[in-house]
Amino acid sequence: IDGIRRFGNGACMPAGPLREPVTRLDRVDLIVTNGLAARGEFPMRYAAADVYHLNDTLASVTFEKFASKAVHAVAGIGNPDRFFALLKRSGFRITPHPFPDHHRFVAADLEFGDRNAVLMTEKDAVKCEHFHDDRLWYVPIEAELPNVFERRLKTLLKRIFHGQEAA
Repeated sequence: IDGIRRFGNGACMPAGPLREPVTRLDRVDLIVTNGLAARGEFPMRYAAADVYHLNDTLASVTFEKFASKAVHAVAGIGNPDRFFALLKRSGFRITPHPFPDHHRFVAADLEFGDRNAVLMTEKDAVKCEHFHDDRLWYVPIEAELPNVFERRLKTLLKRIFHGQEAA
């Protein structure tokens, strides 16, 4: 669940932001919320530490070494502002370029009139690697969840493995 936008207008795609109806929550064991969590939900946050060159995945730079540069930030995801906020919190000076979710990038989408680096999500990088542009970098994101979530998930998996019904 998006911790800020929650369920939006309550409609499923394409009329709204949901991939499944809200009633689906009646049949789940754990609810993970990206951002602010309500009672009974587990808060998740995105974390990132390195930036990887799109054409050479062995070439990585830590945020600390990269963050002082002015960069373009590109995101074709459901909530591009979340990616931009992560970069800003990490000290990047970004010019944000939001695109619609699942955008099919063309090389012209990444031309901004300068030679500044272009940072993007890992999801978007897959769609752009064939451009062979040395300005393109991506930021892998890891989900961080509280330890109590891991314990609860392990308990549920043990019950399933041993043939017991999940709670």
